[in-house]
Amino acid sequence: MFYAETKGELARMMPDSECCIISELSAIARSCGRLEMRQCDGESLPVFEISTENAAFARKIMAFVRNVFRFKPKVRFTSRKRGLPGNKYTVELPCDADTLRMLQDIGVISQKRGGVSLRNGIPWSLLSKQCCLRSYLRGVFLARGYVQNPEKEYHMEVMTDSLTHAEGIVRIAESFDVMPRIASRKKGHMVYVKGGDDVAQLLRVMGAHSAVLTLESVRVLRSVRGDVNRVVNCETANLTKAVDAGLAQVTAIRKIDEIIGLGSLSPGLQEIARLRLANPEMTLRELGRMLSPPISKSAVNHRMRRLIQTAERLSGNVG
Repeated sequence: MFYAETKGELARMMPDSECCIISELSAIARSCGRLEMRQCDGESLPVFEISTENAAFARKIMAFVRNVFRFKPKVRFTSRKRGLPGNKYTVELPCDADTLRMLQDIGVISQKRGGVSLRNGIPWSLLSKQCCLRSYLRGVFLARGYVQNPEKEYHMEVMTDSLTHAEGIVRIAESFDVMPRIASRKKGHMVYVKGGDDVAQLLRVMGAHSAVLTLESVRVLRSVRGDVNRVVNCETANLTKAVDAGLAQVTAIRKIDEIIGLGSLSPGLQEIARLRLANPEMTLRELGRMLSPPISKSAVNHRMRRLIQTAERLSGNVG
């Protein structure tokens, strides 16, 4: 499955630099993280959780948290709803001031007098380098992205609950010469692209090189199929046209033979008329080669036009 293989490839990809780890973790936490109030040491404090149904992605989140927050997070897993196979993995960050401050530093939450909430926009201060922009796109795709099987259509999307966040994702994609669109949905906003070029470019930017190779292979096969179909359709159309023309010529020749007889025609017209009656399926070029001496396709076509004109004139006189 193209979608699962693409996410698996990106989930296994670990950035080398700390700035990219922070950027990708910021995108992941902002896109699929959630805040909830929980009692900790007798005090109601916000707890931050990041959930996923992909085991490889869960391992990546844990590695990022250990790298950035410098502690081993709690992880719990539960069965998926509605009897679906697999588990849901939830990475839980402890409810303390240091964690909240770090989440604020990496652009995930905002702390105001009214409380703590997820940040609406993009933490641009973290994304000063191209590598960090790439990592942020990879993070939002891993968190809430989807890519269609290219054998069906070229479509890639990312969901977010904030229009400001969606507009920021579009701005990042545009910096890599991709022009996404935003569509409103019941559960948020969808940033999406259609077309093989844009989907391939986004996959390339995020580092899904195996997925890009698969997509390009599909594009080549689809292109070849399209070329073959066009050739077949063209040949079929030409064959149909030739058959129709041949039938019209045979009809005209029979009309002449019925009214005045083929013997009344000039030797050249007689010869081509009898040859056409005997070979109604042949092309004009093939008929010309059978004459002695052979003549060109253009010359055969000229004689056929004269035969048809003669038949039309005789039909008019008879009428």
